[in-house]
Amino acid sequence: MGRLSFNRLKDFFFDKPKEPEAPAVGNTDTDNEDELAAAVPYTNRHPWGDFSLLQNLTPERLTAILNNVKRGECPADYLELAQDIELKDLHYRSVLSTRKDAVTGLEIKVIPASEDKRDAEIAGAVERDIVKNTTAKLYTLIRDMLDALAKGFSVSEIIWDTDKTPWKPKAYKFRDPRWFQYDKETGKTLMLRAPLGNELEPLKPFRFVVHEPHLISANQITAGLALPALYYWMLKSYDVTSWAAFIDRYGYPIRIGKYGKKATEQDRVTLKRAVAAIGQDFGAVIPESALLEIIESKHAPETSNVYESMSGWIDRQISKLVLGQTMTTDEGASRAQSETHEKVRDDIADSDIQQVIETLNTSLTIPYVNLNFGEQENYPKIDLFKPDEKNVEQIIAAVEKMGPQGFKVKADELRSALGLSNPEEGDEVIGGRAAHAPSEYGIPAPGDKPEGPPIPALNAEQPETPDELDTLIDESGGGFIPISEDIVAVIEKAADKAVGFEGFREELQKLVKDWPSDKIAECIAVATFKARAQGDAEFDRGE
Repeated sequence: MGRLSFNRLKDFFFDKPKEPEAPAVGNTDTDNEDELAAAVPYTNRHPWGDFSLLQNLTPERLTAILNNVKRGECPADYLELAQDIELKDLHYRSVLSTRKDAVTGLEIKVIPASEDKRDAEIAGAVERDIVKNTTAKLYTLIRDMLDALAKGFSVSEIIWDTDKTPWKPKAYKFRDPRWFQYDKETGKTLMLRAPLGNELEPLKPFRFVVHEPHLISANQITAGLALPALYYWMLKSYDVTSWAAFIDRYGYPIRIGKYGKKATEQDRVTLKRAVAAIGQDFGAVIPESALLEIIESKHAPETSNVYESMSGWIDRQISKLVLGQTMTTDEGASRAQSETHEKVRDDIADSDIQQVIETLNTSLTIPYVNLNFGEQENYPKIDLFKPDEKNVEQIIAAVEKMGPQGFKVKADELRSALGLSNPEEGDEVIGGRAAHAPSEYGIPAPGDKPEGPPIPALNAEQPETPDELDTLIDESGGGFIPISEDIVAVIEKAADKAVGFEGFREELQKLVKDWPSDKIAECIAVATFKARAQGDAEFDRGE
């Protein structure tokens, strides 16, 4: 398609949504003229909610709301409830944040479409203008995208900076899910509610990051975790309310006030006031003729565990719903059990990561590339990854164990694994070989003659222990054969007469011609034995 024309880009970016037919109360202008889904006070897109529905929610009302969701109505009431329970239920919020943190805690990189120079240039632009764009805040966008885990979808509007090329995002603005609804015909297309009336406006391409995680195979609005969580929250809400009433009723002992027949009306009023106040005060004043008894319940501790058990069971069901397991969130699990069940959560996290990556590249990377470089056959990819964690303890143990065996490592690599930098000149350092005075620890001063054998350096190669062959060679003069005086005389006489090697050999043959055979055999045997022994030993050592 090539680069989009300026007129198309102008129409694309600055086509405003429909204004309300009737003037709305208050200021309806947005802070930025480029925004398409900004809040409009006192309309369908008002920025605030009273969140009073949850406080007065009944099982009948909740059933009606959930049935509407299943019919594809996508009522704002359901999305308000989904947000409200995340604000009020501590356990639900905790496990939901844990699942989000498994994605937002990753690092981001850009993978070029190929090794081609042009693809590398486009990937570099994506990394510069999207990943490293601190103004737009990509990590915040990813966190907002994960709001879809609870509600089934999330929408963030891309505010583009078009003042200069290349065009790049300058902000990602999270939009209230109550402002959106799926079309009533198919239930598949998410649309924007008009400020007034019941009309739905289509979302303009390249302007929104819509994340719709595939959690179940059904209509997307029913995929959010809040749908089943609301049912359990209702049970927990009634359980906790009953628990609080139980504590209020049975947490304090029963107070009984008795008054005699002669008690006056004022005496009865005073006694009644004392009975009511003694649960909060440490004492009360009553007439002398009155009697105040305190009776403790014998069965209260036994029945109180019912509410606690119910609340704990509901929390475990919520943990299974959000994390897929309970071992890492509930007490009483061993470390081995926790690590076993941690893998299940990792599988869920991997699925979340891949779906976030797909949405980022479809809704953000491809629009950026098309706007600035034209359509491409292949596009770079934004990837989320967990950096390799090096076990520092294993590295140190390996160096300590293998170092004396001759294993060597670079000091820079070891410092990098420990997260340390190279010391520079003038830095105050800790560690290294201590610089002791020459007289300390038996280290001789320069010029002094050390006593005993020299101490090798710590990094010096240690000499091998001499074996029997080395001892034999040393004893025989470095491998030479010991000879008697008569043999020396013969060799010297031959050397005096010879003028070259051939002449020396001929003279030597003449002189030893009359030698006894036993002397010649002895010399040959000794020389052959030593040569064979030395050769075999060196072969075994690989020399």
